[in-house]
Amino acid sequence: MTKSLLVSTFILFCSVIIESSILSNITFLMVVPDLVLICCVYFSLLNGKIAGETTGFISGLLLDFVTGIPFGFNCLFRTIMGYIFGSFTETVLLKGLVIPMVTIGIATLLKSLLVSAVTVFFPNVNIFHPGIISQEFLFEFVLNIVLAPIAFKFLSFFNNLLEISTTQDKVDNV
Repeated sequence: MTKSLLVSTFILFCSVIIESSILSNITFLMVVPDLVLICCVYFSLLNGKIAGETTGFISGLLLDFVTGIPFGFNCLFRTIMGYIFGSFTETVLLKGLVIPMVTIGIATLLKSLLVSAVTVFFPNVNIFHPGIISQEFLFEFVLNIVLAPIAFKFLSFFNNLLEISTTQDKVDNV
């Protein structure tokens, strides 16, 4: 589990850097696609609830540190999302084109709802959140859906490093 956690943390760190440093400076993009969300959902679906919670918390921690949003804001809702998507480990396939798109579409909707709910706990902070009925949300939704199969395929190359397999699973498979 330690190796998987370290590799996923490194991938999340790279995603945070790409998202906050490179993609945020592209002027024609209205909204930056959420690469960190895509990675978290992938890790959650690959390894389950506990790994989903952990990678969700780590990604939120990295985002809170880099973006300057109050500490705990991203941690809270990304941990919840990691747990929710980790619950579907056995039922959602990570391969294909449609399933990653639908999964990330649902994740983007859930993210928007959770951000709205979490802002209740941060009343003194003005956090820009466009809401579900806005052009910015629609643009982010489309970008995330388009990038989902590409990101899932890229992350699948690292499955042997990311997947948590216990000795009990190996015994059961024999």
